[in-house]
Formats: sequence, C-alpha cells, structure tokens
Amino acid sequence: MHKIQPQESHITIRMHKRHLTLIGLCLYTAWATAQNSPVGIVSRQDTIHTAQVGLLGTVAEGEAHGAQLSLITNMSTAPLRGLQLAGITNLATGVERGLQLSSLVNVSEGYMRGAQLGGYNYADSLNGFQLGLINIARHHPRGWQVGLVNITRDTIAHKIGLVNVNPNTDIDFMLSGGSSTKLNGAVRFRNRSTYNIIGIGTHYMGLDDKFSGALFYRLGQYVHLSPRWSLSGDIGFYHIETFEHDVVGKPERLFSIQARISADYQVNDRLGLFASVGYGDTRYYHHAKSYRSRPLVEAGITLQYRRGGRAVSPAGNRHTPAGRRLLSATDSLLALPLAKRPWLGVAEVIGINAGVHLFDRFALNEDFAQTTMHSIGDNFSRGFVWDNDFFITNMFAHPYHGNLYFNSARSNGMSFWQSVPYALGGSLMWEFFGETEPPAINDVFATTMGGMAIGEVTHRMSDVILNDHDRGFSRFLRELAAAVINPVKGFNRLIHGDSWRVRSDHYLYHDHSQLPIDLSLGLGLRYLADDGGLFRGEYSPVINLSLTYGDPLNEGEHNCPYDFFELETTFGLSKIQPMINHLNLLGRLWSTPMWEGRRIKAELGIYQHFNYYDSKPVKGGTGLTPYRISEAASVGPGMVFSFPEVGVLQRLEQRILLSGILLGGTKSDYYSFLDRDYNMGSGFSIKSKTHLEVRHFGRFILKANYFQIFTWKGYEDRDLSELDPHLINSQGDKGNARLVVVNPLFEFDLRRGYRITLSGAFYARRTHYAHYPDVHARTFEFKTGLSYHF
Repeated sequence: MHKIQPQESHITIRMHKRHLTLIGLCLYTAWATAQNSPVGIVSRQDTIHTAQVGLLGTVAEGEAHGAQLSLITNMSTAPLRGLQLAGITNLATGVERGLQLSSLVNVSEGYMRGAQLGGYNYADSLNGFQLGLINIARHHPRGWQVGLVNITRDTIAHKIGLVNVNPNTDIDFMLSGGSSTKLNGAVRFRNRSTYNIIGIGTHYMGLDDKFSGALFYRLGQYVHLSPRWSLSGDIGFYHIETFEHDVVGKPERLFSIQARISADYQVNDRLGLFASVGYGDTRYYHHAKSYRSRPLVEAGITLQYRRGGRAVSPAGNRHTPAGRRLLSATDSLLALPLAKRPWLGVAEVIGINAGVHLFDRFALNEDFAQTTMHSIGDNFSRGFVWDNDFFITNMFAHPYHGNLYFNSARSNGMSFWQSVPYALGGSLMWEFFGETEPPAINDVFATTMGGMAIGEVTHRMSDVILNDHDRGFSRFLRELAAAVINPVKGFNRLIHGDSWRVRSDHYLYHDHSQLPIDLSLGLGLRYLADDGGLFRGEYSPVINLSLTYGDPLNEGEHNCPYDFFELETTFGLSKIQPMINHLNLLGRLWSTPMWEGRRIKAELGIYQHFNYYDSKPVKGGTGLTPYRISEAASVGPGMVFSFPEVGVLQRLEQRILLSGILLGGTKSDYYSFLDRDYNMGSGFSIKSKTHLEVRHFGRFILKANYFQIFTWKGYEDRDLSELDPHLINSQGDKGNARLVVVNPLFEFDLRRGYRITLSGAFYARRTHYAHYPDVHARTFEFKTGLSYHF
C-alpha cells in the first residue's frame, strides 16, 4: 500500500485576499460604527441632510432628510424625509415624506406618509402607499395597500389584494375531500359579505401512484340564512402540477376554472361543516384548449381562528415563573459556586475516551480502534489530514463529543474559558491515541469549538431544570431531564450525592430575574421541495424547539460568555430524512454598549456561531440533495439595535452579525469518496435578523444568512486508485461555495400560550469549481404547525 510522505500531508494555512478583506471589516466595524460619519461599514450619523452610505448598514439618530443606502439595513430613529434603499430591511420610527425600498422588509413604527415597496411592509398609521406581498397597518386613514395579503386593525377599505383582513374578518381553517383535488387544506377569510380562500390540494389526476397537486384561490359572496346556516357561491383558479413529462395527453401542468355553491353549518363557536357542488373546466396553459370538464363535489370541516394571546415584554417571555420570587446576587436561594476539581475533570476526559475506545474495540470490533504503539507512532509522524467521515459525524457528532469533554470541566467548577482546554485536549488525545487512522485537523476544530458551543448551552439548560429543594417523583424527573441534556453533569451529581441531597437554601442553579428564558415547543408538518419543485417534494412531521436565554441587549451586570444565546432546532420524524434537520446556535462571548440614544439602543459583541443544516434526497425524486451546510467553528463581531415601543409594536430589533468560519461544510456535486459527499473549508458569513412583535397579535421574524466557504486543498492532481483511502488528505473539490439561507417566520397568538406558526426557508447555492463546471442549485421548504410558548 502506498503511503503519503509526511511532507505531503502537512496542512498549509493560506490567507486569501477575501479573508484579509473580512478581517479588515471585522476590525474596522467597531470603530466605524461609533464615528459620526456618513460613510462606513455601519455608518452612524446624528443628522442626515444629503446622503448616508453604509456597506452593511446605516443609523440616523437625528433628522433624516436625505438618502440612506446599504446592502443589509437602514435605520432611522427620527421621522424620515427622503429615501431608504436597502438590500434586506429598512426601519424608521416614522416617514413624513419619503420612500422605503427593500427586497424583503420595510417598517415604519409611527405614521407613514410616503411609500413602502418590499416583500413585507408594516406601518402603524398609513397615510401613504404600501406595495408588497404582505402589507400590515394598524390604522389606515388615507392610505392604500396593494399586495397579495393586506392586513389592518381598522375597517377602512383601501385595499387591493387577493386577501384583505381587518378586525371584523372571520378566519377559518378548512379541511376537505372532494372529486377535484382529493384532499385539501385551505384558509378562508370572510368579511362583511365576501370571502377569499387560499389553499393547496393533492391528487388532482386521481388516486394513483403518480402524485399530482394544485394551488388554488377562490373569491366569493355569502349570505346568512340563520345564525348557524349560510349559503355561498364562488369562482376559483387552480394551478395544477401533474409531473407527467413527455406523456401523450398528460401535460406537466394545467389550469382550471371552477365554480361552486356551498352550504355551511356552524356546529359551535369554533367548529363548522360545509358541503359544495360545482363545475370545473380544466385547460392546457400553452394553447388554452380544454383538457376535461366535469361536475365536482366537496365536503369538509372548518375551524375558526380566534385572535388573542398573552402579552410578553419587548425581549420575549420576560415573566417570572409562578411561585418564584425575584433573586438578588446575595439571595440564599441561588446555589453556591461549585468547588473546583480540575484533576477530576482531566480524569473524566480520559475516562470518556477510554470508554468509547474500548466499546469500539471490543464490542463493535471496529478496525479503526485496533490501536498499537506502532499506529500511535505513525499518527505522530504523519501529522494532520482531512478525513472522509459522514457529514453528521464530522459536523455534529464530533461537536457533541466535544461537549462531553467541555462539561467534564464545567461540571467540576471550572469557568467557561477554563473548560475550553479540556475540549481541545480531549480531541487531541482521541486523534493521536484513540484511532489507527491519521489525526484529522477538521475533527480538532469541530470538537473543540463545537464542543464549547453545545457544552455551554447544555450546561446552562440543565441548570434551569435543577432544583435541590424539590423532592419525590418530581425531583427524580428533574434530575433525569438534566442528566439527559448534560450526561456528564448528571454523572457528577450522582458521585457527589447532589442528585438526592435536599437543601433549604442555595438550591436554585439559575436566576430567572437576571437571565430570563423564552422557550417554545411546536409540532408541525414540513414540505421539502425536490430541486425547487412546487409539488415534487416530501411531507414529514417535525418537532421544533426554540430557546432564547438571557437578553440580547446586556443591560445588567452580566457579561459572561453565553449569558445570552439563542438555540433553534428541528427534529424530523420521517425515516427518509435525517432526525436533526437543522441546529442553529448563536452565543454571545462578550459585549459592550455602543451607544444609547433617545430612540435606539445599540450594542457591540463578539459571538460564537454553530449552524448545521442537513437533508437527504427526496424519495422518488431527482436524487439531488436539497441542502447541506455547516458552520461548525465560527466566531465574529455582531451588533444589536433595539427600537422603543410605539403603539402596538412592542418589539423592534435588528441584528447584523459577521463571522470568520474556521471550519465549514457544503454539499459537493462531484466529490464522493468513502463516506464523504461534501466539501470542507474556511470562509466567512454575514447574517441579519429582524424581529417585529405586535402586541396581542403575533410576531414576524426574518433571518437572512450568507455563507462563503473556500475549499483550498483538492485531490484532482493525484491518482486516488494508488492511495490509501484514509490518507487522501483532501478538503474536497477545490473551489468555493456561496450559500444563501432566508427564513421568514410568522407566529399568530392564540390563547394560553398557544401559537399558530408558519415558516419557510429558501436555500440557494452557487459553487465554483476549479476543475469542474460550476453548479447553481436552489430549493425551499415550508413548515406549518402549532406551538406552545412556555
């Protein structure tokens, strides 16, 4: 077997000119933002009389009479007279005379005397014009809304759109079966005498193995016959996808015009029944000739949506749990700091590695675990390589394993930074002594930095659960849950007797008054598109978890790592797709106030990023992997801007985050060797998050992420057939990938903490290969469900 010489496997650290540019941006951002300059990375000015230009964003704190231009976001804390032009978001406390133009979001906290043009537009009092996909206004005295969905909190009718919603609109969720599309889900919006229906249906062509479906919109008129009975009639347009390519007489797509007469019966204030009869004419798109015409029948149930929900404070769920009083720094309820046991932490790291190695070696009889002194010597002489393990192994399992090393120290009284060497040391120990395969440089990065992120989160989450004042079965459940989240802490609590020790003081491990928790858990249905196909995709049930820990604006004395973090994850319940669909983690390492003006607060911080997106090809589809992205080791600066409450808008927050990616991963279209079908590399990311929360109604959150990952070390100049597979030492296909992920989320408050959740994700990848044709790929997914806010 051919062996690669040591000099061939050395890792060369290269600095690309774009990396140098990123480092310059990161170092310059903090200084430039604090300056009163019309031009900068994030430009800040007290007043604007001509123009303000920022590469990532602009902030105007005084008079804004002119133009604000940026790639990500423009913010004005005074009423705007002029133009805001941004790639993603425009935010202003009001617009006296002006124009907000962006690709995604425009927000005017106060009155709007001008125009908003974007995907999502919000104004408190609209005296101007909104043009977008979704337009929302609290008051609508002399303004106009033109879009797909127009929503106001008054009943003045200056709306042109497919769906118009006001406080008197009845909203019904409809489930039905019929002879047109066999199974249907829809939402009906009923105003004074008219209604709109938007929905989706499956199996238009019939109940056979070949899937087909339709999107539809219906517009109609109804009349009440009695308090429980109503009669209605509508006409609708159906877009139909058959996926019958090059089949005689069965085109890929059709359209249908359908008319219906329906009778509704309201069983109670929430549940209703309906039945419809009608006629449908289905035609070809390209020449409008008739495909088929026939009568149709349909029947189903309606569930009425009731508005309302409990109020939360601007930073999310900032209430104190029932029965728990506020704590001070000297309160006897808080647990005392753990005694530091550094050598016990070292012993546990060694024990973890020894236990895993012995299990792999003797129970599983794995070849890589059959280590000898000779193999250990080879590992030291060969040096580091890039390995070829599965995506989930390298980008999730290794970070999770690093969390065990990290918590061996953290649960023995060590601080965050004191625990980091344990994660690094445990990783190096395993790479050189635990396997016969050469040590992997990517494993060291992922295990150490991913272990820091996951380890600190699990450490703090377990602290939230623990309560040494509790007894009996509830105490057992607390200890069990904490041990599942943080096994190493559970082990240490057992060996020291803390798992059953009852305390009358110093029994709480988390201070809710200083570090509030906002947790929601949801169950829903996800549609994952195959290669961007509207109906060529896959449905699967999912569980969503969202956690906000601490305050994104550090207004107290706390400034420790991870005093603020956000965690979002989706678990798939389908056997076809990975169990972990995505895991997004953002943790603040350090922060300081940038400034606090009359109408805005701003903070600069250093943040750690961990992002993991994974999917598999849709069953029966094109065979393409929809997306695969990792940001396993990443850190960089970030800015948080918070606007004051105005009217019903109780929270308006904007974030801009930069990061340098030490280790990232993305789907490869060509590299496929052993367990690898993805590229690894380094690069940078730019992220934006806009959080808009309306009291007693719901919230809109938009996240836009851009990743660029460079793969430096390819394999194309070597004959792989002559090499040991474990010594290829390649990051993948040499080149670079540009990745865009856009996540809009809508939550509508119900009663007692329940919410209806609608969210989507758009993925776009453009990969440049040094030795192969470039590839552009894009797809999307959509999720809907019910969540509970704790």
